Amino acid sequence: MSENTGGVPPRDPEDPHARRPADGHDPWEAPEPPQGSQPPPGSQPPPGSQPPAYGAYPPPAAGSQPPAYGQYAPEGWAPPPAGHDPYGGPAYGQAPDAGAVRVGTAFSWAWASFGRSAGAWIGATLVLGAIAMAASWLLTPSLRDTVTNLGDPAALDAVVNTPVSTTETLLSALGSLVNTVLFALLVTGALAATRKGTASFGDFFALRNLAGVLVYGLITAAISFVLSFLPFLGGVLQLVVSFFLAAAIFFVIDKEQDAITAIRSSVRLVSRNLGTVLITVLLAVVVTFVGALLLVVGLLVAVPIAVLLGAHVYRRLVGEPVAPV
Repeated sequence: MSENTGGVPPRDPEDPHARRPADGHDPWEAPEPPQGSQPPPGSQPPPGSQPPAYGAYPPPAAGSQPPAYGQYAPEGWAPPPAGHDPYGGPAYGQAPDAGAVRVGTAFSWAWASFGRSAGAWIGATLVLGAIAMAASWLLTPSLRDTVTNLGDPAALDAVVNTPVSTTETLLSALGSLVNTVLFALLVTGALAATRKGTASFGDFFALRNLAGVLVYGLITAAISFVLSFLPFLGGVLQLVVSFFLAAAIFFVIDKEQDAITAIRSSVRLVSRNLGTVLITVLLAVVVTFVGALLLVVGLLVAVPIAVLLGAHVYRRLVGEPVAPV
């Protein structure tokens, strides 16, 4: 017990026999405000407001800002709720904002992911590329005629000037279907990499929704077949269609959507993110072109990076996280 140095004598607050002073004022109780006094401005809650729940912070005053480092919080300011990022990012556990997609970041991730699983990517690209070349050789008669007559200028000129027949157009559409399935296998590996950071060789052949891929391939082949009858406009329209369907194969495989739904989803996604998708497509084309200049070795690197780039951008545009590398 501390020593009393004077003034008000100590009193045990639990002593029922303690007596008040003669004037009735208890020195241990807080003084009451004088009659007629008003609370300071701003201390009363606005009309119609409810008191905060137990343990919750009161709502901040309108227009209040968080305090700067080293300063006291202003009156009416409350800290943000748990999990909130004061720098504008998503709360913990929430999907990232699609508006934060950075194509440069996607390219860096694609390069790093390819580097960590280069063996699987090169092996899968070699196998699928060999199948694509074989299908192109078998389903493109004009290609066989061109290669056969390389040493005969007259025959080669005749092949070039021969109009494309309906049979050749149908075979070309079938080749387009084969290429769609082969590309879907590469996309399957890239989507696996977005979930794990890397891809194994078996991931490329774990294709889901094969029926949806085939139907989608038939639709795109039919579009190519119809547009092939338009000399110049058909090529332009083919580029436009391919651009707006850039994400369709990802929706077919990743979300297991049917072909029509995937096409609609792709058109909506691309329409809402025209700039990002355009930059991604142009970068993929440039990467593939540079790889083609280096022939087979360059394509073994360029094709995987282009597919990984597209998978990363797709995953981010739909608001889903990408596994770090």
